[in-house]
Amino acid sequence: MNSVFRLSFSLFLSIACIAPLSAAEADKPAEPKPTSAAACPPYAEPTDESDQYNVETLLTGLDNPCAIVLRPGAATGSAYELYLSESGAGQILRLKSDDLKAPTPIVTGFPVDSYGDAKKDEPEYRIGPLGLAFLTPTKLAVGGAGLPQGEDLVVVFSLPADGSPLKYDQQEYAVGPIPKGPQSTSGEGNFYGLAKTDDALFVTSNGDDDQAWILKADLKANKLADLQPFIATKPLLGTTGPTAATVNPKEQSHYLVVSQMSDFKKDRDSLLTFYSPKTGKVALNQRTGLYDIAALAYSPTDQLYAADVVRADAKLGGVYRLDAAEVDGRQTTRAVKIAAAERPTALTFAPDGAMYVTAIGPRQAPDGEATGVLLKITPKNDPVKF
Repeated sequence: MNSVFRLSFSLFLSIACIAPLSAAEADKPAEPKPTSAAACPPYAEPTDESDQYNVETLLTGLDNPCAIVLRPGAATGSAYELYLSESGAGQILRLKSDDLKAPTPIVTGFPVDSYGDAKKDEPEYRIGPLGLAFLTPTKLAVGGAGLPQGEDLVVVFSLPADGSPLKYDQQEYAVGPIPKGPQSTSGEGNFYGLAKTDDALFVTSNGDDDQAWILKADLKANKLADLQPFIATKPLLGTTGPTAATVNPKEQSHYLVVSQMSDFKKDRDSLLTFYSPKTGKVALNQRTGLYDIAALAYSPTDQLYAADVVRADAKLGGVYRLDAAEVDGRQTTRAVKIAAAERPTALTFAPDGAMYVTAIGPRQAPDGEATGVLLKITPKNDPVKF
C-alpha cells in the first residue's frame, strides 16, 4: 500500500483519537482505575503485505538474540554500527555496515540464567543481557537478566574509542536493583525493553505480577540514577507483561509507548499503551490484533512497527506495520504484516533505509542448538519506504 494512502500511526494519535496532554493533565498522577482492553475499540483484522518486501538472512546460529540498536550519530549515506545483545551467550555484538555478516563481541561475560518453565508448557531460554539503549554515542545501557530475582541491574558501559572489547565487570556503573519489598512482592528483573527520553530511561520488568512494573531511572548530565518502579501497568490495564518500549519521536506526541504481552495463551490480546513520560498517566490504550508484541520501533517516517513473537506457535511470528483503521465508526489499529519471522525479538532502522530484525528461531530448550538469526528487510519498490 502506498504511503500516501495510509495514515501514519503517529498522525492518527495526534488528530484522529486524542490531543496531547495539557500541562495541567501532565501534572496529575496516574489514575488507579483500569483502562482495560474491554474499553478499547476492537482491532481491525490484520492484513498481509509481505510480498512487497525482501528479507535477507545476514547471521545464523545466534544464541537467543534479544535486542538490536543503531549507534547514534551516523548520517545518511555514511557508515553505521549496530549493537546486538546475544542474550544466551552473555555478550553484546557490534556489527559494522561495511560487513554486517562479521559481528565482533564488544562486551562479554554477562551473567546468564534461564527463563520459562517447560513443566508449564512454557519455552525455556538462556538469558543474559536483554534490552539495549544508547545514552550517548559512547554510553551503552544494557538491561540485565542473569542474576537472581530482585538482583538484576541496568549496567552502563563506556565504549572505548579504539573499539576494543570489554568484560562485564568493566562496566562504568549500574542502577538498581529493585529487591523484594513494599513495591514489589518478588523483586524485579529481566529488564527487556529500554526506552530513552531526554531526562529518563524507562525499563520494562518481570517480577510482581500484581503490579507489572515499568521502571524509570533519571537521566542527568548523560548519567542514570535512582532506578525505581514508575508505572504499575496491571492496575491500570488489567493485564500483565509489559515488554517492548519505545518513545514517539514527535514532540507534540512525545509519549512512552509500551506493549503488554499478557500470558502464553494463543490469543490476539497484545495491547499498545501510550503513557505520559512525566506522570505515567495513560493517554491511549489500543488493541492490536497481535499475539505477543516483543518489539516496537518508529521508522524514519515516524510509522510504528512491531514484532510479534507468538509464544504459543513460533510459525505465526512476524513483523508488522501498525496502521490507523476504523471499525464501526471508531478509530483503531490494523496490523499489516511485512515479513514472517520465527520468534522475532527486536527491530531497528538504519540510515540506509533498511530494517534489521533479530529472531530466536525454533529453539526452545536451553541446551539445544542456537537457532537465532539477524534479518535485513527492505521494500521491493522504491516508493514504499519505512
